[in-house]
Amino acid sequence: MGASATVMVLPLDQEKRTEDLLGYAAVYAGGVTVLPWLLGYGVTRLVRAVRARRGGGASVG
Repeated sequence: MGASATVMVLPLDQEKRTEDLLGYAAVYAGGVTVLPWLLGYGVTRLVRAVRARRGGGASVG
């Protein structure tokens, strides 16, 4: 995060870029929280589908 944040903040001679910084923060927060969740969810679904196709795996519930 440090390198990308530095690139966003460094040009201090420019006027305020509140929208740019808010957009950067939103994309960073989404990448840190939502992306790993989506990857975990997708892998879980894939594993369950493969196990169901093979007929293996323990059934829960």
